Amino acid sequence: MRADRRWAGSAAAAAGAVMLFTTACAGPSAPADGVTGDSSPGASASATRTPGAPAAVKSSPNPGFADFQAEPCPELTDDEKNAGYLITMAAGPREGITVHPGGEPQTVLVKLCNTTGEALPGIALSAQVEWNYAGERPPKLTVERREAPDGDWRPVELVVANDYQPLTGASGARDLPADGTRIVEYRISAAEDAPAGSGRLSIHAVRADADPFDMEDMRGGGNGGFPLTTAPGE
Repeated sequence: MRADRRWAGSAAAAAGAVMLFTTACAGPSAPADGVTGDSSPGASASATRTPGAPAAVKSSPNPGFADFQAEPCPELTDDEKNAGYLITMAAGPREGITVHPGGEPQTVLVKLCNTTGEALPGIALSAQVEWNYAGERPPKLTVERREAPDGDWRPVELVVANDYQPLTGASGARDLPADGTRIVEYRISAAEDAPAGSGRLSIHAVRADADPFDMEDMRGGGNGGFPLTTAPGE
């Protein structure tokens, strides 16, 4: 399944004033298991971080992993090529997810595809929703990530911001081989008192050592994601 991808290319976003706060899964970003390097570059001094939940016991692979892995990578559009992006993303095996306050976590797979013939070193990932996702209130979402199909779950710092913040909360840096792919699985849950919300959870792939004020330097990655909803009731 090909996700509806939204790409950002504005240099003003890197230095613009933002209103942002991070949710319960923040804290020092933990690396995905087996990372080649891990840092949380570009973290904003205005961000508020709260301790994240401990990583859960390793669970079984997503039942849709094999079919999703076999799907071809999406192609870069002409606009994306002109912008200099090197990675495309697809989400599946479903289009989006809905979580319920206090309910069971929901999962989605995200595939990163290196569209070049060269290895891309130190590609880190960050997750972001816009700050009006829950009516400008903290969304109270917990986000975790693992290397599919069966890596250990790691807490993810969810960035809540009204502009493009790809470096904030970036973690789990790995090398992406030439023409290679990487599949990660995201697990999202909502606190019992989480407000209703709806939007898009954007996944940013960036060089872990990128300069946040140099958009050219940040073009080692791209942007993808999936629809996310927090809805009351089960």
